[in-house]
Amino acid sequence: MAKPFLELEAQIPELVKANSKISVRSSRMNRQLEQYVLALLTKILVEMDQERFVEMLYTITKELTINGIKANQKRVFFEDEGLDITDTEDYEKGIKDYSKKFSEKMADQYGRRCLARGVYIHLKFNYCKDGLLVEVTNNTPVIKAEEVRMREKMKKSMGYSDIAEFYMDNMDNTEGAGLGIALIMILLKNEGVDPNLFRIITYPDKTIARVEIPFTENYVSIRSGELADLN
Repeated sequence: MAKPFLELEAQIPELVKANSKISVRSSRMNRQLEQYVLALLTKILVEMDQERFVEMLYTITKELTINGIKANQKRVFFEDEGLDITDTEDYEKGIKDYSKKFSEKMADQYGRRCLARGVYIHLKFNYCKDGLLVEVTNNTPVIKAEEVRMREKMKKSMGYSDIAEFYMDNMDNTEGAGLGIALIMILLKNEGVDPNLFRIITYPDKTIARVEIPFTENYVSIRSGELADLN
C-alpha cells in the first residue's frame, strides 16, 4: 500500500494544477494516508493563498476519516461476531466487546477485512478561488441511536469555544466520535467559519460528513443550495 501513496504524493503538484476535484479511497487509516492528506491539503491551500487553514483542515479531515473508518470497521466486527448492529441487545453487547477487544493491531487487520468486503471511505476535495469542500463518505449507514447522539453533540458544541471545557463538562458521556465532532465545531468557530458548514448526512446505504470553508464572500455553499431547495 505504501508504494501507491508515494506515487500519488509525487503527483500532487500536477494534480492540483490540473484539477479542482480530487478524491481517494481507503479502508484503513495509516501514516501513508495521513501524509498524503496533509501534502494534498497543503498544496491546495498554498495554491489558493489560504495557508492559514492548513492545520485546521488537516485536523478536521483526519478526524472525519478516522471516524468513518472506525464506523466501517465496527460494522465488520459486528458481522464477524454474528451480532445485529441494529438490534438493541446485540448493539449493547457488541459495543462492550468491541471496546474490550479492539486494538491498533486489530484496526489494521479489520482494514484489510473491510477492503476485502468492499467497505471503504471516500475522501473528496473540491476547491476554487472562493472556497473549498472536504467530504468523507463511508459506504455503510449509521444506526439511528448513533445518529441521535451525533446530532446532540453537534447541537451542544455550539455553546463552546474551547475543547477542554467541552470535555470537562461532558467527560462522563462523550465517546471518541462525540469528542471529535465537538472538536470540529469548535475549530471552525475559532477560525471564524460558520459551524453550520459542517454537516453529517445519513442515507440508507452511506454516511457523508462534509465541511465547507469559504475563502471569499462569493462562495456559495452546498448547504445554502440544499436549504433553498426546501423553500
